[in-house]
Amino acid sequence: MLLSLVEKMIDGYFALMPRQKPSPSSIKAARIIAHRGAHNNARGIIENTLQAFNIARDAGCWGIEFDIHATRDSVLVVNHDPTLKRLWGHDVAIADLGFSDLRALEPGIPSLAEVIAQYGRVMHLFIELKTPFANEKALAAALSELTPEEDYHLLALDVPLFSSLSLFPKSSLVLVAGPNNVQEFCNLSISEGYGGVTGSYLLLTDKKIAELKSAHQRYGVGFVNSRNSLYRELNREINWIFTNQAVAVCQDMRQLNLS
Repeated sequence: MLLSLVEKMIDGYFALMPRQKPSPSSIKAARIIAHRGAHNNARGIIENTLQAFNIARDAGCWGIEFDIHATRDSVLVVNHDPTLKRLWGHDVAIADLGFSDLRALEPGIPSLAEVIAQYGRVMHLFIELKTPFANEKALAAALSELTPEEDYHLLALDVPLFSSLSLFPKSSLVLVAGPNNVQEFCNLSISEGYGGVTGSYLLLTDKKIAELKSAHQRYGVGFVNSRNSLYRELNREINWIFTNQAVAVCQDMRQLNLS
């Protein structure tokens, strides 16, 4: 919570600070990823729904990030929280519902299979796994028609979760760093051969980016929600740019490509 507050304050500051126009090479290399889709919960465009993903696709996003949980009957569905309370007003856990019951209760929550069917190979899929995760076989089956790294990456905030996986190449697994483990995660990703590290732009400093880059690791930052913040990260040659303002950021990218 503290990091989010600080990030909002600094993002507001960065939004007002003029930045040098990024180089053509950094613009070309950048990939915009809609965090939970191009959502606006206050306006009824709910995060992690097909509507939010459709808007991200139409805006020109290269990728979407979303979270998955398993129902009682082991169907993987897309929702950030383990319960339906915050977004949908139902004080019930996804794990306590069968998929048919969940679909009857909230038809707006998509299954992972539906998301893959609509957006696989259309946008890159960043799939965040939540601890505990005991559905690797179902996940591998759902992703069987896609190619790891080329079509998707798996994300996790907890190292033990990745240690438990055996059906995915390590290079397709990306750690999400927090305030207290960014250096640890950078070191671990390099030493274990994971795919890379993402995290707040406040945490992934130029020095840490250089370490990852020299080890041929992937790296990405969030959340970039203004034009000047976008320019800042492009000037740092960040490739994966996660945003909660996908439509506006994609529009800024189009203007850069035209100028």
